[in-house]
Amino acid sequence: MTVIKQENKEFGIFNQMGKQVEGAFAPNSKGLSPIELLEASLGMCIVISLQRMFERDGITVLDHEFSVEVSAKKALEGPSRVERCKVAVTFPEHFTAEYKKKLIISAERACTIGNTLKQGVMIDIEETI
Repeated sequence: MTVIKQENKEFGIFNQMGKQVEGAFAPNSKGLSPIELLEASLGMCIVISLQRMFERDGITVLDHEFSVEVSAKKALEGPSRVERCKVAVTFPEHFTAEYKKKLIISAERACTIGNTLKQGVMIDIEETI
């Protein structure tokens, strides 16, 4: 469970371990905006999936050799929503093209956040008493 609440005039994002991230109302400011959090959720899910595959395959990847970048694009028309997410994965140079393709296909299948975004999710908003 995640809780968003205001403390000291800032909105914090908390899990059971306490405050983890500061929320922001606009992108590229102190804290993360909702779109940036969505991008981070998708990117982190892909990172976790790929990291598990590296471990399964006995491959050590150095910090500077691997990254995931996610860019979300809002729809120009219709209800306010994200229309598309572009995910760019940087792999170590020594990985073969075949292995990179296999990793991307597997990560796409394994990522819970990506699968949820593709299929949609029911959202129930209610007031607590």
